[in-house]
Amino acid sequence: MLDPSRLLILLALREQGSVTRAAEQLRRTPPAVSQQLARLEDEVGAQLVERHAHGVRLTPLGNRLAEQAERIAAALGDATDDAARFRDEHRNQLRLGAFPTAGLALLPETLAALRHRHPEAELSVVDLGPAEGIERVAAHQLDLALVGEYDEALDVPPGVRLVHLLDDPIHAVLPGDHRLAGRLAPRLRDFRSDAWACAPRSLPNRRQLETAARAEGFTPNVTFEFESYAVAQAVVSAGVAVAFVPRLAVTDPPGTRHRPLASGLHRRIHAAVPTSTRHAPLTDVFRQLLHDICAELVQRR
Repeated sequence: MLDPSRLLILLALREQGSVTRAAEQLRRTPPAVSQQLARLEDEVGAQLVERHAHGVRLTPLGNRLAEQAERIAAALGDATDDAARFRDEHRNQLRLGAFPTAGLALLPETLAALRHRHPEAELSVVDLGPAEGIERVAAHQLDLALVGEYDEALDVPPGVRLVHLLDDPIHAVLPGDHRLAGRLAPRLRDFRSDAWACAPRSLPNRRQLETAARAEGFTPNVTFEFESYAVAQAVVSAGVAVAFVPRLAVTDPPGTRHRPLASGLHRRIHAAVPTSTRHAPLTDVFRQLLHDICAELVQRR
């Protein structure tokens, strides 16, 4: 198969009639043009250019190949125009993904700040879990995804990097009349005799709690299993269980109190973004706004 870039040299030689002028048009040196022409003639197995006193002239075969090169140049021009139009159309787009807690606690303020700076921004958000968020960033279906990570490291494929935003401490959510409701920082083992409302064992937040409980010498009594932190806290408000919830997910239902655990358990929150520098222009703006808002949250605690 012939190299299209070498065919474009024929087109420049036909238009300019000189190796020197063709090199100027192509922004190459004359020796480089001559070298590429020689390689093309070797590939074709025939002479493509005749040299004369005042420049060069294409042979009949050279002219036929130059006509093909003209069509290639036109197609490349169309592709360049299409790429420019696509960039212009998508310059103000930002496609986001977020897990529910982040959607409630971080997105509203960050989206409002972005809208204030870039009122023309076209925003979209989809609710999804960490694994799917990272996969969609890798597949260029999202520009940024907020993801939560417990003790088990997230699987990050090539083309994606995690930018740490915040450590979200785990709080004990208790019935208001619980014996430990007044304790400032209870330990996990203080709840060994309580019924727990937790996520299923298939989820990393449950496994994190069980690992921590074993380290403190007991097996938790999990009698209620819910993926939703909101539902777990609703059960706590009924006075029948305790729950362990990241601070940003605490909803303060009536009849409950929450306290940070002395164990220091936490969830890490990251922004999953493309590693390529050729990402949506608003991605870096949004990430910096997220960073600033998360820093303010830490200071408020």
